[in-house]
Amino acid sequence: MTNKFLIACFLILTAFSSPELKAADWKSLISLNGSWHFTVGDDPAWADPSTDIRDWDMIQAPRAWEHYYEGYNGYGWYRKNFSLNWIPETGMVHLFLGYIDDADEVFVNGHKVGQSGRFHPSYKTAYDQERHYLVPVSLLNNTKNVIAVRVLDEGRDGGMIRADKFGLYYDRDQAQMAFDLSGTWKFTTDDFGDMHNPQTSDEQWDDLYVPLKWESQGYADYDGRAWYRKRFSLPETLKGEELYLVLGKIDDFDEVYLNGYKIGQVEELDAYSRFQRSNAYSLYRIYKIPSNLLKSKNLLSVEVEDTFQDGGIYEGPVGIMKENDVREFREKIRWQDQNWGWNSFIRELIRLFD
Repeated sequence: MTNKFLIACFLILTAFSSPELKAADWKSLISLNGSWHFTVGDDPAWADPSTDIRDWDMIQAPRAWEHYYEGYNGYGWYRKNFSLNWIPETGMVHLFLGYIDDADEVFVNGHKVGQSGRFHPSYKTAYDQERHYLVPVSLLNNTKNVIAVRVLDEGRDGGMIRADKFGLYYDRDQAQMAFDLSGTWKFTTDDFGDMHNPQTSDEQWDDLYVPLKWESQGYADYDGRAWYRKRFSLPETLKGEELYLVLGKIDDFDEVYLNGYKIGQVEELDAYSRFQRSNAYSLYRIYKIPSNLLKSKNLLSVEVEDTFQDGGIYEGPVGIMKENDVREFREKIRWQDQNWGWNSFIRELIRLFD
């Protein structure tokens, strides 16, 4: 009887665990699967789009470079040209490169857009981290673009080895924002005291992209508390509207302040069951903005506590949304949130009957 129950639970869990249900609403701009120029060695000049690479080899990616360079460990560079039929007017697009063994630096049109792991002399592998980087649309052209990927492999498979998504994508949900808050935010893991007070200086804080996990932005393996800040001026056209702050998904817990006043935290999202709150990282954050708190210049402050693995404001959309748009967005994500609740419920049942 127990075995039959577990099998039934497994089937239900599988049915509600489709990756598509848990992903953002991605629009593919360009697939990067296929042939890339490649060479072994290391030269910073190879990030420059004007560098002549006609004598480089051609290999397939994603695929371990050992298929072409048996037993090779060390540095290697990939290059690929691409054009785009459509580019968003503002904001960011998402670059997915799957899993790279071991460390990488990525450049788009000569500008560094991300790094995972560390190179010598303080080498650190990131072979088990999926590469997800943000590319400002200001760096992109319709006709000709160049992506360059520098890779260090210290053993076994090397290079861009495998990927579920491999290319440039746009989050359609981001287009629903009446005011876009994605992009560069101030960030720190140091508690200076009175962290949500607008008078507390953040000039020495780091710049981090949002939404994107902090592990891929220089805070590898960091678990603990951190603070985000974003200053913005609300357009006149939005004043007097019923507005909501959308912060996408946060790993794991958050408290949110506007101009020094708390406007919400994940534990207060009473629309969710206790099973869903145990998977707080999977929930979309949507908080009503009290109209009396908005000024001509505003400070948004988000305190995040990460307990395990990835951390931060890691998936969008991120911005301010009008009331009618929020209703539509909530309906769109309703099934996703319910599926997470089912997953947690079934896992708990399996644990009890184990």
